[in-house]
Amino acid sequence: MTRIGIASIDITPQHPVWLTGYGNRDHRSEGAYQSLIAGAISIAGDTDEALILTADLIGYDLAYAAATKNRIAESTGLLPHQIVLTATHTHCAPFFYPMAMPGEVEKGYAEFLLNQLVQVAVSAKNQQVEGTVEFSRGHSEFGVSRRLPDGEGGVLFAPNPNGPMDRDLDTLWLSNTNGALIGSLTIFGCHPTSRGGYMLGGDYPGFLCRALSEQTQAPSFFATGCAGNIRPWFKGENNGFNTPSLEELETASRRIADEVMQSRPHATPVNAEELSVTSEFHHLPYAELPDDASLRDNAENHANPLIRHWASEMLKLSAVGGLPSSCPQEIQVVQFNEATRVIFLGGEVLAEIGLHIKSALQPATTITVAYSNGLIAYVPSKATYDLGGYEVDGSHFYFLRPAPFAKEIEDLIVAKTVDIVQKTG
Repeated sequence: MTRIGIASIDITPQHPVWLTGYGNRDHRSEGAYQSLIAGAISIAGDTDEALILTADLIGYDLAYAAATKNRIAESTGLLPHQIVLTATHTHCAPFFYPMAMPGEVEKGYAEFLLNQLVQVAVSAKNQQVEGTVEFSRGHSEFGVSRRLPDGEGGVLFAPNPNGPMDRDLDTLWLSNTNGALIGSLTIFGCHPTSRGGYMLGGDYPGFLCRALSEQTQAPSFFATGCAGNIRPWFKGENNGFNTPSLEELETASRRIADEVMQSRPHATPVNAEELSVTSEFHHLPYAELPDDASLRDNAENHANPLIRHWASEMLKLSAVGGLPSSCPQEIQVVQFNEATRVIFLGGEVLAEIGLHIKSALQPATTITVAYSNGLIAYVPSKATYDLGGYEVDGSHFYFLRPAPFAKEIEDLIVAKTVDIVQKTG
């Protein structure tokens, strides 16, 4: 027997807050174009149980994710490894854990959010009813690779329609035994960076979920796939990136919702009675670490204040035991059965890694979700290292990581994921 519970809760801050995701903001939020929502899906099979939380946030750091899982575990009777934390990764959300970002960490919001996440998790578990799971896979042309080779051995931050992207538009449909839909979870691999500025909001996932809820009359949630190098493409001058109006953003999101609905008649049953959840950490090694002299120079002289902040934080780490040589990444597998599974990966994982995992685990249906259980940093694919660029060697500062990751991390992640799945099966 499969039991399913669904709940949602508002996580919009009640006063102006510093926002995260962009390094050019200089004051707190000025309102909201859309409320921020957290959702919880509780699925229990015969011997195991998964609690999947989604939220209109940029993500969580490892410490906040661990604390949240522990609090939810205490309140629900689950174990931390059975709890999944995902985020839509909207860049119009509060700054609530340490990063190199303008402003300051909103500690009051961090506590408010923790309480809301615990509340929605408990509510979902308490509302379990006997139900069924179905899966559909559609396709969307929304989004584009943002890494364009410059022809000179480097890479431009520009639309690259020929770049790799996972265009699978996946949805889990959750119903009661009467066949009535009680909720859905959609996964798609595109950065929610349509909007900037100072207004809170969920970007295209927020509009998409509202459009799906209108059509299905049931709560609709969203988790972002492997989208580290993928972003929305609202064409501007010379076909570049442009910031859409809210009306344009909503229209595009409704088109994605229509694509999701087109796949629903083709949804196939998923036997979740054999559901199992496995979670393991492994290490992603860094490339060459900076020395104290270069850190001091950056802390004192770098033109970018955010990199000065990064260097100061790295010097503090170095002074109390040296810089770490690797970063922990959590890989979590929710295996419905041998034919269907969802892989949750920590970090801003690039599209090629998600595609590699899907290929390695064929012929079973594999859904890949990034931005889960700890937004550790960008997680570049092997093919991107030769050109470098922001995701490879220009972004680790903002995540307070001492250095970029080493080139072999894609192979490590895929091998570890396959190993977990094989042990789970």
